[in-house]
Amino acid sequence: MEKNKNIKWYIVQVISNYEQKVKEDLDNREFEDKDTGISEIYIPFKYHQTKTKKIKKKPLFPGYIYVKLDMTDKSWYIIRNTQYVTGIVGSSGQRTKPTPIPEEQIAKIKQDEINLIKNYEELQKVTDNKEAIANVKYEIDDYVVIKQGEFIGKKGRVKEISFIKQNVIVEIEMFSRKIVIDLPLDYLEKV
Repeated sequence: MEKNKNIKWYIVQVISNYEQKVKEDLDNREFEDKDTGISEIYIPFKYHQTKTKKIKKKPLFPGYIYVKLDMTDKSWYIIRNTQYVTGIVGSSGQRTKPTPIPEEQIAKIKQDEINLIKNYEELQKVTDNKEAIANVKYEIDDYVVIKQGEFIGKKGRVKEISFIKQNVIVEIEMFSRKIVIDLPLDYLEKV
């Protein structure tokens, strides 16, 4: 199957905070009329922490979405006349079609977004570890009781704590012998 060589990426300017709404509207138009020429709609996202410590997802470039399409008269008309669209970057507005952006530039933006997500996930792990450390009320060699899981009610001694893995190695006595088990941090309570 031969690809349409006229399908290229364009930057569509929209009113900020309406990026997702425009994407949904264009997706719906594409669903209603298969001949829109639209191949893909992309909104790169980033994560940020609010003042209340909540993590929110926001567009990486507020006010812009990326649309891959065959810029026919019909598709150009559909995009320009979609609610909350203010223009198409690279169009002079005098009935000239916009200039496409290179595929490599979109690939770079997508890779940057993946890197941002990885950084966010690492930040989230560190945040989770800090919360886990704050919630742990026991130390190595402390006696604890297991409050969840198949060993509920058993008492044991903490041998090792791993905040990175979010687990604790506990030595308990079972069947007249000492065994070592691996449990999540929140399964234990200090005796």
